[in-house]
Amino acid sequence: MTIKEFENKYWYMSELKALAKSLEIPFDSRTRKDQLEDMIIQFLEIGTVNKKNSFRIKNRNIDILNNHSYVKNFRNKKETWEFINSEMDKRVPGLKPKLGAKYWLNRWIENKLSNGEKITYNDVVCEYIRLNKTEEKLPQIPSCKFNNFISDYLANEKNATRKDALEAWTMLKDMKVKKDYITWKKINIHK
Repeated sequence: MTIKEFENKYWYMSELKALAKSLEIPFDSRTRKDQLEDMIIQFLEIGTVNKKNSFRIKNRNIDILNNHSYVKNFRNKKETWEFINSEMDKRVPGLKPKLGAKYWLNRWIENKLSNGEKITYNDVVCEYIRLNKTEEKLPQIPSCKFNNFISDYLANEKNATRKDALEAWTMLKDMKVKKDYITWKKINIHK
């Protein structure tokens, strides 16, 4: 299988897991879909996977939630988000969370920690505020191809219904092309 063939197929998580197992790529139950896709692409490129990034070390220690404590084991739990949202509201009352802000904050934290940077929960709150204050929409979440397609379809097609969007997605999903609205539009212009 080539990388292009892999990228041009829509993979369900169960299919990705089965493929990763058949390629003997190590992952755990907390591995996200986009991480598994990246590991498979890396394997297709070089025939191996960087074990350091293939799965996270399980750490049972719970971080103390205050502005001065260092992030060691960020937990995407209700208590953590209550703290972050409470701190954001103290600093910028009425600021509403934007669609995708939690996802991009989690990627920012992962990136900082995987590069050995020390960050505090104050840094986390500041980054979350920055993400939510941006004027433009946040970038689409890369592993959410279905959601991104539906959103783009409904935003760009005149008088489009969700049913129309689902029919278009079903057609695109079965094609061996990139799974996005722009590709679908190019294909349908030439019909």
